[in-house]
Amino acid sequence: MNELKPQDIGSYSLAVKKYSVRKSINTMTNLLSKNFLSPIVFGMIVWVAGAYAAAAAPNGNGSTAVTQSVANPGASKVTNFVAAVSTEATAEQIEEATQATEIQPGSWAYQSLQALTAKYSCGNTPTGNKILSREEFATSLNGCVQSIEQLVAKKPRRAIKKRRPAAPSMVAPPAAPEIVAPPPAPAIIEPPAPVDAPEEAVSQQDLDRLKGLVQSFSAELQGVDSRLQATDAKVTKLQAQSFSTTTKLNGEAIIGISGYGGNGTAVGTNSRNTTILSNRVRLNFDTSFTGKDRLRTRLQSRNTPSFGSSVTGTNMTRLGYDGDEANTTNLSLLQYSFPLSSQTKVIVETTGSEFNENMPTFNPILASSGSGSISRFGRFNPVYRLSGDGAALTINHKFSDALDLAVGYAIPNGTNPAANNSQTNPVANPAAGSGLFNGSNAIISQLNFAPSKDLSLGLVYARAYSTNGVINAGTGSIAANTPFGGTPTTANHYSFMTSYKVSPNFILSGWAGFTEANRETGVTGNASTSNYAISLAFPDFGQKGNNLAFIVGIPPKLNSRTGTGLGAANAPTPSTTATIQGSPDTSYHIEALYRVKLSDNLAITPGILFITNPEHNRANPTEYVGTIRTTFNF
Repeated sequence: MNELKPQDIGSYSLAVKKYSVRKSINTMTNLLSKNFLSPIVFGMIVWVAGAYAAAAAPNGNGSTAVTQSVANPGASKVTNFVAAVSTEATAEQIEEATQATEIQPGSWAYQSLQALTAKYSCGNTPTGNKILSREEFATSLNGCVQSIEQLVAKKPRRAIKKRRPAAPSMVAPPAAPEIVAPPPAPAIIEPPAPVDAPEEAVSQQDLDRLKGLVQSFSAELQGVDSRLQATDAKVTKLQAQSFSTTTKLNGEAIIGISGYGGNGTAVGTNSRNTTILSNRVRLNFDTSFTGKDRLRTRLQSRNTPSFGSSVTGTNMTRLGYDGDEANTTNLSLLQYSFPLSSQTKVIVETTGSEFNENMPTFNPILASSGSGSISRFGRFNPVYRLSGDGAALTINHKFSDALDLAVGYAIPNGTNPAANNSQTNPVANPAAGSGLFNGSNAIISQLNFAPSKDLSLGLVYARAYSTNGVINAGTGSIAANTPFGGTPTTANHYSFMTSYKVSPNFILSGWAGFTEANRETGVTGNASTSNYAISLAFPDFGQKGNNLAFIVGIPPKLNSRTGTGLGAANAPTPSTTATIQGSPDTSYHIEALYRVKLSDNLAITPGILFITNPEHNRANPTEYVGTIRTTFNF
């Protein structure tokens, strides 16, 4: 019988007492067997030992509370695992750890768990300088128990090798005329002695430590087991009820109260002030097949009319989220993006393309239609609208952290300049003047340079061919949008953009754009337009998530136009007169907005827009547009 030696967890007083009793019983048993003493003496000894054991068991059933805890069949899986250990921790230490409401770094339990986790590389272990609650300590202990349990389960068995049977004796050949001595029997080769298994992966001393910890925190460990079981049940339920393992749903809903005012008689036919309630809803289904690619399918429903030339007399008053399909749901975007390499990304769109979503616009706070500028012009440079919600291919290549290049080719949807929401999809039309290369198209290249983390610069060149004569995508004057009416037109666009983060709460951005256009059919003609803007954004103004912003700019303006058979600069279509004229005056776009973030999923943005000298003509009085845009994200 091996002696029980106290280890580093303290004195095993209870174990020592029980050991003394067992030793006395064994000694007397040996004496009885050798000297044949009276059975009465043996019975007295057994009675004395039984009385002593009963006194040492406070629960009155002849075993200690520690033993009961181990043998309890209703205990948790963690406790049942430690029940195989033969020795117990000191009763005083277990009681002290059980009564503690917080586990201090210098306590026996804390130091014991640290020693075990350092030796067996358990995860989620205490750092050694933080006071833990009993629940936090039990969570760390549970991880260590599972790690040691796996080591014990993998304990190698003894490598017992079977003995080889002795080789049979050789049978002497039959007698021959000559007497030949039979060969000697082969020697029997003894198999090697069995090899004992290596030492156990977990020492008995460490098992003793672990058992004492489990006994002290049995209630908290059961709570950990219950929480893990509840989590497993929830995960199983989510997996069974999940929409898709490869597709995520996210969406945005906008509800807006908007109105326009001002005496627009000199601009358009509608001079009344009007207030409307409208909406736009988008559902994005994002699917990934490799973890690095994304297929985005967007469904959209909206009924926000355009405050454009047919309503206010000018496209300068358009909202940033307008569009009206009478709330019919349609596929507004089908996009697939994937990395060609670690530096190159490819984006393919069959419908709904917007260059502003595929490359930087240098107006980070105001570019979004749901959370940025309330106006169409105030979001970003009009050059990004050349894609026209059609089909496109965009390639982004990153040369370094400071330099990258974006190149795109788009086939814009056809737009009737007089009806801003009338769209056709020429890329899917096999007729003449349509398709990938035979109709309207736009090529864009953008070089981005960031000399520092707070400053970024961009240069853009784009060349576009429009079968309907639209060159500025409905953000400026009628003459700047269609300088030659609805006749086919080719345009070269040059733009410069910049954004500077003056401080974490102030971003200064701006752009300048210049366009040269040429008439491609009928009489000759060329024209030039320009636009400018500067924005001041104040992120986290008032509280985190709020944004205050101001935008001042000049919407696309016709600077000059030459040719024959051209009408006045503010005429939507050419006439037979030989007038050669640019816009006589300058309109100014003045906008203010304040986005209030009410929660992670809800924001309200009140904003107001002023257009002075609409259509770049001082004869037209100032017009204004106001909106309260409520945006839900989910």
